[in-house]
Amino acid sequence: MPPDFTDRSYAALLDAGNAAGYEFITVKEYLDDSPLPDRFIIIRHDVDRKPENSLRFARIEALKDVRTTYYVRMIKKTFRPQLLRELEALGHEVGYHYEDLDRADGNVVKAHEHFKNNLRRMRRVCDVQTICMHGNPLTAHDNREMWEHESYETYGLLGEAYLSMDFEDVTYFSDTGRTWRDGALKVKDHTLGEGDKNVQVGTTWELIDLITDGSIDRLCLLVHPNRWAGSTAERVAEQGKDTATNIVKYGLQAPKIVRNAVR
Repeated sequence: MPPDFTDRSYAALLDAGNAAGYEFITVKEYLDDSPLPDRFIIIRHDVDRKPENSLRFARIEALKDVRTTYYVRMIKKTFRPQLLRELEALGHEVGYHYEDLDRADGNVVKAHEHFKNNLRRMRRVCDVQTICMHGNPLTAHDNREMWEHESYETYGLLGEAYLSMDFEDVTYFSDTGRTWRDGALKVKDHTLGEGDKNVQVGTTWELIDLITDGSIDRLCLLVHPNRWAGSTAERVAEQGKDTATNIVKYGLQAPKIVRNAVR
C-alpha cells in the first residue's frame, strides 16, 4: 500500500468523494440557512503551522472543484494576510482558529478581549463567519469554555465548528495523532455531544474505502495540512514529529486511562 499522509493519498480522498457522489461543502455552508445536500463531506483544515502546505492543499482542492474551510491561528508563522487572500480567492472559507483562553491563562475576560482584537485583525483581510478552537494538549484549558457564558453570535459569527454542528447527524473523523481512529491521542480534538459512532478507520486508504462504499451520508473530516507531505523527506520528518508528540500525549493520558480501567 502506498505511504499515507501524502499529497497522493489526500488527492485520492478527494477523488473518492467526488466519484461517490458526495458534495463538498464548507462549515459556513453547513451553518447557514440554505438546504443541505443529502450526502456531503465537510473538510475542515486547522492551519497550525507550515502555511505553505495549506496553500498547496487549497490548490489541489480547487483543481478538483472542492471547497473546504481553513481555520488559521493568529500567530506569526501562520497569520499571513496574503495567504488568507489566496485561500479565499481559490474558493475556500477562511476562519479564525482561536486559542485566546490559553493565551489569557484561563482568564475569560482577558480571553474575550484578545478574541475581539484578533477577530477584528483577521476580518480586515478576509470574511470570517465561523471559528474553531485550537486544542493544545499541553495546556490545562479548553478554549471552548470561553463560550459557557457568552455567545459567539455576539461577534456576528454563524458558529463554532466543534460546538455548532450536529454530530448526531454528521460523523466526525480527525487525523490528529496521525490516525483517523478515535482514542487517547485525541486529547482535546473531540466533539461535544457526539452520538454513538459505530465505525472506525485507521488509515486514509481505509477512509477512502468507507467513502467509496457510501454507507455514511454525512461526514466531517479534520485535516491538518502540516501533517501531510509533498515529498519523502517531508513525510519522514513529519512522521518523526508525530511519533514524538504521541509519546508525550500517551504520557499525559496514562493516569486517566488507569482511572477509567479500575472503575
